Amino acid sequence: MASNKDILDAQRFNRRRLVTVFVAGAPGGRELEPRSVTRPLIGGIALSLVILLVSWVSGLFISSLPDGWENNTLVVVNGEGARYLTINGRLRPVTNLASAMLLSETGSFQEVSVDASVLDGIERGSKVGIDDAPEHLPEADRLVADGWSACSTADGTTMTYLGSSPAGLSSVQHALVSVGETTYLVADGVSHEIPADQLSTTLLALGLESEPVVAVDATWLNLFARGSTLEPFSVPGAGTPVNGLSAAITDPVAGMLLSVTDASGAERYYVVQQDGSLSRLSEVAVTMYQLGEGADTPIQEVGVSDLTRVSTGGGAPSDWPESLDTALSEDDSLCAVLGASSTGDASQTALASADAITTGGVSVAGGTGALVRSVSGGTMGPVFLITDAGRAWGLGGDPSDTVQRLGYTEEQIATVPSPWLALFPTGTELSREAVWEGVTEE
Repeated sequence: MASNKDILDAQRFNRRRLVTVFVAGAPGGRELEPRSVTRPLIGGIALSLVILLVSWVSGLFISSLPDGWENNTLVVVNGEGARYLTINGRLRPVTNLASAMLLSETGSFQEVSVDASVLDGIERGSKVGIDDAPEHLPEADRLVADGWSACSTADGTTMTYLGSSPAGLSSVQHALVSVGETTYLVADGVSHEIPADQLSTTLLALGLESEPVVAVDATWLNLFARGSTLEPFSVPGAGTPVNGLSAAITDPVAGMLLSVTDASGAERYYVVQQDGSLSRLSEVAVTMYQLGEGADTPIQEVGVSDLTRVSTGGGAPSDWPESLDTALSEDDSLCAVLGASSTGDASQTALASADAITTGGVSVAGGTGALVRSVSGGTMGPVFLITDAGRAWGLGGDPSDTVQRLGYTEEQIATVPSPWLALFPTGTELSREAVWEGVTEE
């Protein structure tokens, strides 16, 4: 049995062993060499440098107000969406982008986004701008000069497209339309009224009796030039003998019809005038002539060499179509398409069909628009800006100055027939004078 001395020695041994373990940090009480403090020190310094570098780089991306911010600067607050235009060092809440650009001097407008803290201490002023001015403006390279289209719909209204096209768009040469109780033949960019008392016989004679008559509104019809009425016509002095024609023509009289086959195999028609001249008639004109006084007039075939004294007028109206070719299908919508002329201006309106459209409205492709001069046969007229909001704003004051303030040039103004502008709802006139009128000193 162990004595008290042995027990005390054992306790002292265990105590020394535990102390050695805690001090040395190694199992079994093995003493370790002390570690160097150099590596942790270098690591800490490197980490501090990285933190400082990140802070410096982040500071580069924290925007601040640029030099000359006191005027002509649109300031947008990050995370809030609040917008201010700077006028004489004051921050003025502004209604929309167009107003901000009109309030700025030409070529001086700039936009900057900053944190709210950057604006601390800067004096605020009252709200400025035209409430009805556009919020978004098309970029200069997204302006559309041609390719506009306006289509009939199932409810009789018009659907207008700008910067895009309706589905299934395909060219047609003619179509029958009605506005109220009046029927028109639209062909080759021209509309021709058909008198109500001649409607049935005219359609039957022209072979149009089975074609659909599309209900349209007057705004759509006005996109086409107004042509001569499509009705039977007569030749002055019909039946009167005439002289001076080829001997191959038997018993020539005014009102006589002649036909000749040209080198291509096509048949051409002429009517003899009272003075002995010959007037060229299209297929449509021959048909309309035969509906009137020419109903009993036989057609005499002659050779090309027998055609003397051919005149350029004196027959049917010159704006009637030569023939009636591609027609509209029963279930399609009828469209007017504005195309570019040889000079590059959008001035030629053609017919097309499209997949059926239910209701009307205005569709402008996002981000696009148009800067146009509305003309009526000449080269002068008011200038309008159309945005993807589907509305048109007239540019007032000095149009040249207004155009430049909005970020465009006069060379980008396209010429468009005025009836096309009637398809778009109009907004308040935009100008420097209009936007500054409501600006106070406060």
